[in-house]
Amino acid sequence: MSSEIQGICDERFQPLKDAFVANFEDGLELGASLCLMERGRPVVDLWAGWANFRRTRPWEADTIVGIASNTKIATALCLLMLIDRGKVDLDATVATYWPEFAQGGKGHVTVRQALSHRAGVPGYEPPVAWDAPHDWERITAHIAAEPHWFGGEPRLCYHAHTYGFVLGEIVRRAAGRRPAQFFAEEVAGPGGVDLQIGLRVQTEVARSSLPYALRPVEPMHFDDPLAQRVWDCLEPAPIEAYMTWEHQHYAGPSGSGYASARGVARLVAIFAAGGTLDGVHFLSKALVDEATHEQVFAPDPFFGMLRMGLGFGLDSEGFPAPSPTAFHWGGSGGSLQCGDQRTGLSFGYVTNNFIITAEPFAERRFDRLWTALGAAMTAAAAETGA
Repeated sequence: MSSEIQGICDERFQPLKDAFVANFEDGLELGASLCLMERGRPVVDLWAGWANFRRTRPWEADTIVGIASNTKIATALCLLMLIDRGKVDLDATVATYWPEFAQGGKGHVTVRQALSHRAGVPGYEPPVAWDAPHDWERITAHIAAEPHWFGGEPRLCYHAHTYGFVLGEIVRRAAGRRPAQFFAEEVAGPGGVDLQIGLRVQTEVARSSLPYALRPVEPMHFDDPLAQRVWDCLEPAPIEAYMTWEHQHYAGPSGSGYASARGVARLVAIFAAGGTLDGVHFLSKALVDEATHEQVFAPDPFFGMLRMGLGFGLDSEGFPAPSPTAFHWGGSGGSLQCGDQRTGLSFGYVTNNFIITAEPFAERRFDRLWTALGAAMTAAAAETGA
């Protein structure tokens, strides 16, 4: 039963279902779910497969799984909400709220730069153990003391491990809560967003799936030595760690989110709807426009030429979105999110077959879904005349 595709699909978006089915037929999935929302209403909501490697527990409609770096968008939303409320100034320095961050030539780094991966501390030097980030005070002190990697130049460099902590410490200083708590109270609850930064209670383990790999995971090798330096600065967690409550509960703001596809799509729906979703106000339309507007277009050691908004990647040749007006991000292992104000569409996809690759756009599963999503967005735009 669980190998069958479950859920709904509006006939307008049949290519998405076809792509989802094809990935299972080609053996690229163990368990996964996919959701497309139109102004917050599900129009495609699919799931299939298995929640465990032994194939004894079916993937359900509300199965959640780790979404890796898609967590960064949830953390960025927390900070954007504080900016919208006047608690944080987008163009103030990070040190305005976190004075210790000024160390090492970082005193001029702005909140805007931090949100667009230009804070100058993309990693830890010296490298740290896999569980070092579990100690919030210690790891943020490490980041604060870190010299600016680029001599003060606001260089674009994906902050793979540190992004959530830089933003998260601003959130903590300005709101008195870390991102996991802020998101739960201010976003997940009011907005019905099935996403949490670290599993909040142990009963959630029952509906979660661990990451698995249907093919051997090779060590990551990047052509750019800077990308390799950033990637290697945090020791990878041993596989047995993922089975412990300590690691599942760890609320890492860069990559410890758990979500269903509905939860990811609902998160992005906040932006696709212009900041107000189902009558709940999260952000002003002006700030959503700014967040999904180009802040920098420059070479990045991980992605090549990259157009960045405030948290989201934007359409470019090296980092293409499914449509020219879409904004998107992804997570190591394969999870995806994408939204478009023009059509009001938001997309979420989560999977437990973690495919780790330095070239995500060459991955068949990703390419198939992205192509289908592009067709869906193009059709929706033509239908509405947007």
